[in-house]
Amino acid sequence: MRVAGAVVVIAVLDGGSGADLARRFTAAGAAGMLIADQHVGVAEDLASELDRPGCPVVGVHGDVRRPSDVAAVVDTAEKHLGPIDLFCVAGPDGERIVSLAELPAHLDLERLAELVALVGDAIAEVVLPLPVEHTTAA
Repeated sequence: MRVAGAVVVIAVLDGGSGADLARRFTAAGAAGMLIADQHVGVAEDLASELDRPGCPVVGVHGDVRRPSDVAAVVDTAEKHLGPIDLFCVAGPDGERIVSLAELPAHLDLERLAELVALVGDAIAEVVLPLPVEHTTAA
């Protein structure tokens, strides 16, 4: 995985933290980064802390479990930073990094559907499934 010169999106799920991941990408030479967090202000504060010449960092509020938020995050990242190279999901039980090199370069419905599927897979890998409750009939 090549980080130097890459545009990176980090989507933080409830219970996760993108701060260490964002700092690692910044230190590794990312060309730009968008951080999306479910909690208002968290991504924006981290972006202000990490933003620097050569690696602009944008922070937004968003929940990538919703396809509309994935679309908005992608649109914002591409508008401010250019084509996305790496899409990361940071959850309470770890992180997953997805390379977008195989996806078409332009944002269209097919690409967005593929990206939503990849993000869904990434979320499943970093969030433990809820236990199934069994009830007995009385």
